[in-house]
Amino acid sequence: MKVLFLNPCLRPEAPHRYLPVGLGYVITVAAQKGIDFDLLDMDINVLSDQAVESHLRKHRYDVIAIGAIVTHYKWIRRFLHKAREIQPDCQLIVGNSVGSSISEVLFQHTPVDVVILGEADLTFVDVVKTLEAGKPLGTLVEPLEKVSHTNGDLPSSWRGEGIKGIVFRDQQGRIIHNGLRPGIKNIDDLPFPDWDLFDVEQYFKVQKGMAHDTTFYPADQARVMPVNTARGCVFKCTFCHHVFWHDPYRHRSPESVVAEIKRNKNKYGANYIDFWDELSFYKMKPAERFVDVLLEADLGVHWTAAVRADLFGKKEVPYADRRRVVEKFIKAGAIALGYSLESGSDEILNDMNKHMKAEHFAEQARLFSDVGLINNTSLVLGYPRETKQTIAETMQMCEQAGVYPSVGFLLPLPETGMWQHAIENGHIDDVEQFLANMTERQDIVLNMTKMSNETLMAEVKHWLNRLNRSFGNHLDEERLIKTQGYAEHNRHQDEHQHEDVQLPPMNMA
Repeated sequence: MKVLFLNPCLRPEAPHRYLPVGLGYVITVAAQKGIDFDLLDMDINVLSDQAVESHLRKHRYDVIAIGAIVTHYKWIRRFLHKAREIQPDCQLIVGNSVGSSISEVLFQHTPVDVVILGEADLTFVDVVKTLEAGKPLGTLVEPLEKVSHTNGDLPSSWRGEGIKGIVFRDQQGRIIHNGLRPGIKNIDDLPFPDWDLFDVEQYFKVQKGMAHDTTFYPADQARVMPVNTARGCVFKCTFCHHVFWHDPYRHRSPESVVAEIKRNKNKYGANYIDFWDELSFYKMKPAERFVDVLLEADLGVHWTAAVRADLFGKKEVPYADRRRVVEKFIKAGAIALGYSLESGSDEILNDMNKHMKAEHFAEQARLFSDVGLINNTSLVLGYPRETKQTIAETMQMCEQAGVYPSVGFLLPLPETGMWQHAIENGHIDDVEQFLANMTERQDIVLNMTKMSNETLMAEVKHWLNRLNRSFGNHLDEERLIKTQGYAEHNRHQDEHQHEDVQLPPMNMA
């Protein structure tokens, strides 16, 4: 059985490309299990749709596997129809959040055969091996029972039993839902992504722009690679959806993460690691244990990570204790930490289900500035109670912290609290049409505030212009929101980086 994995190029105009961690895990497991596959990496090669179609006409496959985030449903829909036209007997499998959150939409409006729900590492292999053996993926459960969903009035699937973690179309055209597959308990058991399957050197070339200058080399000498430390998130913010939505938050052991970093350094020359997680650290004790193991390994790499805004921002924890751990982060190679303010309004933060206060962001930003650690943050503007005043509160916090934010507008995503709010309040009446018209978080796709689109956008740009001038970023108006990477628009923080705490020499042995 021959499989084609397709890594789509969803933002061809973007200046950076990222090694696809999720796909990297899936194809590594597939390779280890003896599955015969090709990989068509549209992203790093910036392949056009026509180039992909030409490839499909020249090569025959039994299975075509593709995934994306749900905001790219329209492209996925178009591709699935074209793939079915060119290879009518091929099994079409869709994963990632575009599969997990809108399977009802896919089965109603595309010729998809199988949707993988959540983690695909093991499920994909089970599906391919079962298809190869000519066996059914599952059967209907009697008595017949519909599976509830949150995607409007689209037809439901029927409850089935068989391979867990999939929804599939059987030979009679019925849509059968086999239920969720439990998340992998010990993610240390998964193999490290085999980046030999990708054009690593090309990714290195385009990922330099993601790096900050370090104490020992300029950003253009960085060899950036992603590493996952965890899967999922502790919290369920009402604007967020990710592929591990139904799974528990699971951390890899520090020893496993360090072993992968060492492999990446020795094999690929990686010297700058992006911990590529929804959330890497949210409690001080586990975070300190991790950096202790990293310090002991003495790998001499620099790194960035996503943390909670209250990780070091709770004033009830003595400042000296928080600073001590942050200084360990820096000694272990931390260059920048990203943590989301999202809003300077505690009422909106409550609507987001963030379980934190805006003051935590301010306190953490102050501590990071004290020790010379670069701050990165993101905003989600446009919650129903958003006003000019709440926007001002949010932007003023960024200004006081010296952080230029990555700005996004509220984009209701399937299965989230704000998706339910939008549907229940009549903001979305045609789910498929809404998904097909959806663009990116930097656009006002659905405005549920009492402000007009023009007023909302003008107010945001007014404040971003102010921050832009204050920080000397010299961004033109088109790039105030589409800022093309933290490293560039927060470059003003570099000159203060690590003034108090020095990193160890880079050990490239």
